Amino acid sequence: MAEAVATPIARERVSAVRRRIPWVGITIVALLTLIVLTGLVGPSVNSRSPTATNAMARLKPPSMQYPFGTDELGRDIFTRALYGLRTTLLIAVPGGLLGTVVGTLLGLIGGYRRGIVDFLLQRGVELVTAIPSLVVASVVVAVLGPGRIQLIGAVALSLTPVGVRVMRAATLRVSESLFCEAARALGASHWRIMLRHVLPNCLGPVAVLASLNLGAAIFVETGLSFLGLGVQPPNPSLGNMLTGAASLYFSRAPWMVIFPGLIVTVLILCFNILGDMLADYFDPRLRSQTNA
Repeated sequence: MAEAVATPIARERVSAVRRRIPWVGITIVALLTLIVLTGLVGPSVNSRSPTATNAMARLKPPSMQYPFGTDELGRDIFTRALYGLRTTLLIAVPGGLLGTVVGTLLGLIGGYRRGIVDFLLQRGVELVTAIPSLVVASVVVAVLGPGRIQLIGAVALSLTPVGVRVMRAATLRVSESLFCEAARALGASHWRIMLRHVLPNCLGPVAVLASLNLGAAIFVETGLSFLGLGVQPPNPSLGNMLTGAASLYFSRAPWMVIFPGLIVTVLILCFNILGDMLADYFDPRLRSQTNA
């Protein structure tokens, strides 16, 4: 009898998990993992050089020898895309995560302390938010000069204001909870309350923010390289691969634009879809319906 009752309950739990984590989310995670591993491991197993030129193979269409075709200098676009993907990931991922961490900490401090600290933070955020993120990153790179560290800092700075606002809103809600009031009554310090009680209960919005920031970071890094402020030629980047191809060779060799652009589009789309999935997963209203 107990087994007969337990079986429907187990099935309901499995069904609830499937509703909260749909198969499309698992597919997106698998696709992202495949792309990231390809970008990190692919250049190591590819024997071709991304900067080697071949005047006899200029503007070759995709073939068995050149899966993505060649560019105006006879360079293999597939090899350059592998190296460019790794370069983009090594700049965008640290920049996106750093912007998320800094924005989370500043939003946590401002939302909890309030007063003059919150006022100054919000005015600074409004000042930076009034300028498009790509323009902010361009100004930083133009002042500091091109380089991997400078690019990571520029990407992080352009994404920090969003993290401050998201975390501040979550902190304002959680800091008024009864368990925070109980911690204050027991004499807990402000830092202990923020790190042990407020922050763990705001990890849902932070996870969503991190996923969306990674997609935005890829857009910013690609945009900087496209404008000539990011990775400098002949080193490949998905952005600088599109610079000359988009304006000079699109009609003659569209594969020079299609394949790098498709990689960027798929990456940003996957991170955005993952962010939407995480938002649904951490939504308390959907969670209560699922548990019901």
